[in-house]
Amino acid sequence: MNKKELSDFLEAYDFIEDMSGKTIVNLIKTTAIMRAVYDELFQKHSISEPKFLVLLLLSQEPEGMPFSEIGRKLLVSRANMTGLIERMMKEGLVEKILNPSDKRSTKALLTQKGRKLFEGVKDDHIEFSRRMTAGIGDDEKELLSKLLKKLQNDIVDSFE
Repeated sequence: MNKKELSDFLEAYDFIEDMSGKTIVNLIKTTAIMRAVYDELFQKHSISEPKFLVLLLLSQEPEGMPFSEIGRKLLVSRANMTGLIERMMKEGLVEKILNPSDKRSTKALLTQKGRKLFEGVKDDHIEFSRRMTAGIGDDEKELLSKLLKKLQNDIVDSFE
């Protein structure tokens, strides 16, 4: 998406009057714009958003993480998770290991190549994040983060 297309998108749906509806549509629009911007970052590193999220999760787990837990954290089905991990294994980004605490399950573990890729993407991700939030101060970021967490919890509680 180019800047003109993104600008046009910003004005879409401004006619919504109900504040709850307007809030949700603005969140959807924000997510869509962020994904468009992040596509540029992910393409630069030849990865997808789901691959980035797996790399991010596994970067915090030196002993690996069970496939099922990764799937839960990404809100994806077991079949989709297995397919994604298998593609990442073929690329040499992760390896599959037996889960020592549950012999019936397997864990995904970052390889050296996966860790190196993540380290390169991480710096760009931080830069992109800072550029996207440059117009709001640290206090506003903290408040926004708290409000989004509150909204996430309300949604989960309301629609179980």
